[in-house]
Amino acid sequence: MKRKSVSAIVPVYNEEKTISKVVDTLLKNNLIDEIICINDGSTDKSIDALKEFEGKVEIVDLKKNYGKGFALSVGISKAKGEIVAFIDADLTNLSDDHIRELLTPILNNETRCVVGYPSSVKGSLLNPLSNFPGERAYYKKDLISHVEEIAETRFGVEVFLNHLFDKKEIKKVPLKNLKGLFKHEKRRPSNTITEYHGELSEIIKEVLRQKGFSKTE
Repeated sequence: MKRKSVSAIVPVYNEEKTISKVVDTLLKNNLIDEIICINDGSTDKSIDALKEFEGKVEIVDLKKNYGKGFALSVGISKAKGEIVAFIDADLTNLSDDHIRELLTPILNNETRCVVGYPSSVKGSLLNPLSNFPGERAYYKKDLISHVEEIAETRFGVEVFLNHLFDKKEIKKVPLKNLKGLFKHEKRRPSNTITEYHGELSEIIKEVLRQKGFSKTE
């Protein structure tokens, strides 16, 4: 049987330190058929790093920062694959093994969606967002009707996605020793605090919305 096609979607916001290695790993993996990188208004040299892969990956260069949910919605809309795999741009040691572990359950028709979580990450207590892993795989057909909602979630996108499916339809898989840079390793301390606060606020708003509470201004 012919394998289902896979589009890797990589949202990028100020990830000049890691994005090249992430893309290079995806390009070399035989389970990935298409790579779409969305530069979400980066102010560093992320777009320059992405341009080194022109002709090999599709690059969408957003001129302002719209948030992770919007970036993923753009990727979903453009994806040609039957399966869309979300891969964070700040990973430092993404490997073929990690990609295979993430994709195998959905490629083998074991589940409708896969959430990959790092099974051992030192310093995870420093990251208040460590319970919201970004490595995920879905059927495009399951998400395409929700792209407008996904676009509005910003950093609450993982909460939104978790609520789209029954728990029995979500398979969680450990991605052994998968690591990414923490914000304090990428940003100045003042920016780190501001970003964490903003992202946590977006997550809380989405949690409340999913529980039936109206959004507060």
